[in-house]
Amino acid sequence: MNKLLTVVLAILGGIDVTIYIVTPILISAIWINIATISTWNTYIFIVLGVLATLFRAIKVGFLKREDD
Repeated sequence: MNKLLTVVLAILGGIDVTIYIVTPILISAIWINIATISTWNTYIFIVLGVLATLFRAIKVGFLKREDD
């Protein structure tokens, strides 16, 4: 595989992982803006989005782990 194709695939992979990790926060932010919730429900959506993002980040981190 030539170097240009490798660079393009690496960039696309990075974009894919970034979107995969940030999606829960974006969805919760959009939902809050649409529903205009300004009570304790807002904090629940934000916390769930952050927790889902952390779970996905940990999951992506363990995908690269090799068992010895």
